[in-house]
Amino acid sequence: MSENKNSMNDNLCVFLDAGHGGIDKNGNYTTAPSKMYEHSRGTFHNGRTFYEGVFNRTLTNRVAAKLTKLGIANIMVSHEYVDISLNYRVDMANWYYRNFKKGIYISNHANASGSGLARGFEVYTSPGVTASDTIAEFHWNNVKDLLGDRISMRSDTSDGDHDKEARFFVLTRTVMPAMLVEHLFFDNYEDATLLMDDEVVERFAEAQVRTVINFMNL
Repeated sequence: MSENKNSMNDNLCVFLDAGHGGIDKNGNYTTAPSKMYEHSRGTFHNGRTFYEGVFNRTLTNRVAAKLTKLGIANIMVSHEYVDISLNYRVDMANWYYRNFKKGIYISNHANASGSGLARGFEVYTSPGVTASDTIAEFHWNNVKDLLGDRISMRSDTSDGDHDKEARFFVLTRTVMPAMLVEHLFFDNYEDATLLMDDEVVERFAEAQVRTVINFMNL
């Protein structure tokens, strides 16, 4: 049995995408102003300002470290801080999928409603019934198991599962199963505070690793 699991490890790669940009070497936030929010209280990435791209990298780097520790191949298709194009990220993942190892694509984000009132976790796949739905359902359930008592779980069950569907570039242009994860709403104070909690980040990361393992065991 262990040999079979090692074989699955050898033949799977997780393509990780930390959404948007981060902090460059001069301390500048490299992504759009819509990907940050200044709260009226609290301490976030820069005083009262929450940077979505910084959170995305904090989480994605932790997922990568966990996968590496387990011997599961993973490739970061986003840059350390540059907000490189979605086309480049997807092309990179697709090339490695075709020429290196088959796998799955995970794009990590935090959400914003504009009103600051919305809260909760969501996972997205492309429209229709695809292999991505299975991964997203694993992930929704893993997050619910690890964090369901602390966060709101937002879903669309009209098609029999919990994921929402959208034609996001990274979901429709990737050649492998793909999901985009929205980890709470960073323009809501309570959700943003949770995203700064190291245990919450750890549990979100652990949920992704468990999702990868669930997929490997299909």
